[in-house]
Amino acid sequence: MRRLWVAALFVAIAMTSEAREGFGFAKKAVDFLRTIPPVTNAGARRVNVAVDAERGADRDDARTLTRYINEHILSGSGTLAEGGKPEVTVDVAIDRLDSHESWETYTEYERRQTGTKREWNSSKEKYETKPVYSNVPVQKQRKVLEASLSGTFDIASKNKDVASGDVDEEFRDTYGDYSSAPSPTTLEDDLLRRAARKIAAQIVPTKERVSVLVPRSSFEPLIPLAESGDWDRYLAAVEAMPARPNQKDEAFRHYALAIAKEAIGYEKENRSEALDLLRAAKSHYDTAAALNPQEELFRQGYTSLLSVNNIVSPTARIAESVSRFESWTGPGTAVRVASTTPVAGPSPTPSKSASRGGMKNQTVIDLAKAGLSDENILLAIDAATQTQFDVSPEALIALSKAGVSKKVIAHMQKQR
Repeated sequence: MRRLWVAALFVAIAMTSEAREGFGFAKKAVDFLRTIPPVTNAGARRVNVAVDAERGADRDDARTLTRYINEHILSGSGTLAEGGKPEVTVDVAIDRLDSHESWETYTEYERRQTGTKREWNSSKEKYETKPVYSNVPVQKQRKVLEASLSGTFDIASKNKDVASGDVDEEFRDTYGDYSSAPSPTTLEDDLLRRAARKIAAQIVPTKERVSVLVPRSSFEPLIPLAESGDWDRYLAAVEAMPARPNQKDEAFRHYALAIAKEAIGYEKENRSEALDLLRAAKSHYDTAAALNPQEELFRQGYTSLLSVNNIVSPTARIAESVSRFESWTGPGTAVRVASTTPVAGPSPTPSKSASRGGMKNQTVIDLAKAGLSDENILLAIDAATQTQFDVSPEALIALSKAGVSKKVIAHMQKQR
């Protein structure tokens, strides 16, 4: 049944395959959930959470924060210590949680009639009175909402400290005549939820919704699959496509393979399987960038007024994910990785060399397996900003067995 579905979809794709591949003028973005590994490898079995408040008025907030942290731990496949000695302890101290609203006066200019003038109308041969408009300063008021949370946390595993930090959060925004302002209690609750996520992210994986651009043209029939999150069928359809003879078009096929494997990787419960898929996705992203270095969206972020989420650099995102999953999957009980606290807005833009990365042996192997000619592969190597080829005897044997020609291997050796 799956073969029939893939064949039918492939016919639909073939009908539009004459067009040049690309993202199109009207960019299309879809969302998927990205799994972010915990900051530490301390584990989250039999966790005891204790939240203390310095002020008596904050005790209800302490209970609320405890509940939110527990919910994150359970949703991250952790367990709570309901009796006996816990394996992991989480101690939190709330120093202060405040919110208040105020009003501020500001000046806004409006175009209003400020007088009249007499003007000669030559067609009617008479003077007419016409209005005079000017920008007039108008004093207005807007509501200002502010909220702040301050406190600290300490996490210990088997009586050894593994993480500590603050739970400080701030909020400030203004609301005019036509905007709806949240209540102060809603803001305080949001700060507690953000603090709970930050604390739980130290020991359990969390989820983050991200947006990615999807290719259009011959990939247009696949977009509904991506929108519905059916990445398995999306991947099957892309894998059924033949390699493109034009290397710039072939780059978009590799990019489509990359986003599908990345999305599926985040869905895997088995860490090793997830890591394998993410590594494969990274290889496809690198191949796409090498085949079509002129397409900046393979390496850079994208911001649009029509997008709910900012789209960060694909290569930067996948490199970060692979690094975090390697630390999470590898040996050790307290391996620290970069902070996983989600941030509002776009990620910092990496440097040009960091965002493009280096072309590696696996990228060349992928190009060869895709059926590209030696000339196309040599052009891709020369177009790469950096190369990180392994030309040791063992690596050369692996390249040859993978189908890379002697001409290409010799060119790789010259890049050292």
